[in-house]
Amino acid sequence: MDRVAIFIDGSNLYKGLVSALGTDYRLDFVQFVDALTHERSLLRAYYYNAPLPSEDPAAKAHQSFLNYLKRVPYVTVRLGRLERRGEGFIEKGVDIQIAIDMLKLAYADAYDVAVLVSGDGDFAEVLKVIQDMGKHAENTTFQMLSSYRLAQQADRYFPLDELPWDRLRAKSLEQEVYPYQD
Repeated sequence: MDRVAIFIDGSNLYKGLVSALGTDYRLDFVQFVDALTHERSLLRAYYYNAPLPSEDPAAKAHQSFLNYLKRVPYVTVRLGRLERRGEGFIEKGVDIQIAIDMLKLAYADAYDVAVLVSGDGDFAEVLKVIQDMGKHAENTTFQMLSSYRLAQQADRYFPLDELPWDRLRAKSLEQEVYPYQD
């Protein structure tokens, strides 16, 4: 059975969820990872994001969500940082951490299949390198966020739009959910 490692660009996933399903949709994260694993053996799901600045109205809820993820079995949270640019913030350190983890774990032969949840075309070269190492590379994101170059490089591309989103909806208030609320 193939060993699967999942690498989730949290900002990309959040943008897609909000755009495709609305701000009221709440994702059952455990079921989401299970859907991506698709009856294969999960090594681990890595979730990458940057904590929101304390002055952001959603910061407290976002931190609660990150704390929840840290308690989910077989999920590792990796955090970058936000740097102020003009009136806003930009995420720093996240993409490079995804690339490092994908390459490091491929080199260690920790997985057979990498599932990258991102639409960032810069990852196409990373997929090529792990494929050259004999690994399979899958890419998924919402179609509106997908990169043609990245999807073409992947051994398999599947749009998140096709997942059973009603089944992946959080069913109770006790379930930790995503996107986070203000």
